[in-house]
Amino acid sequence: MAARQFSTDPLKSYGYQTRATHRAFDRMLQRHIGRHDLSNGFWYLLRVLWGREGMSQRELADAANLTESSTVLMLESMRRAGLVRKRRDAADKRRINVFLTAKARRMKSKLQHYAGEVNAIATRGIAQRDLDTFLRVAIRMRENLNGYTETIE
Repeated sequence: MAARQFSTDPLKSYGYQTRATHRAFDRMLQRHIGRHDLSNGFWYLLRVLWGREGMSQRELADAANLTESSTVLMLESMRRAGLVRKRRDAADKRRINVFLTAKARRMKSKLQHYAGEVNAIATRGIAQRDLDTFLRVAIRMRENLNGYTETIE
C-alpha cells in the first residue's frame, strides 16, 4: 500500500492535533481533580479500578494505556495517599493485585462528574454523528498503530 501524503502543518497533522487535544483535556481535568490533591496519572488508574478491582499491576497498566514502570510508581504514590492497597495473589505469588480503599471509592462520583463536564465542554456544538465518526476513526487509527509491526524506512 502506498503511503499517503501528509502535511507538516500542525493544523493538518493527525498526530499533532490528537496530542494537542489530549493535552487540552488533561489541563482542564487537572484544574478540577487537582483540588482533591490528585494528579491526572491517578485519574487514569482510578478510572480503570472503579470498573474492575483486583487486577494485576500489568493488567492495570495495559488497561490505562501506561507503561508498567510508570504504573508501579504511580501506585506507590497512590498507596501513600491512601487510595489503593496491593496484595499478593493467593494463586500466583508473582502477581500483585491492586484494590481501592474506601477513600478512593468515595471519590468516584465527584471525579467522574468532572470528567463528564470536561467532555461536555469539549463536545459543545458538535453533532452526535460527527462525534460517532470521530470515535470510530480514533479507534481505528489506534488499532492501526498498535498492530503495525513493520519497520518504517
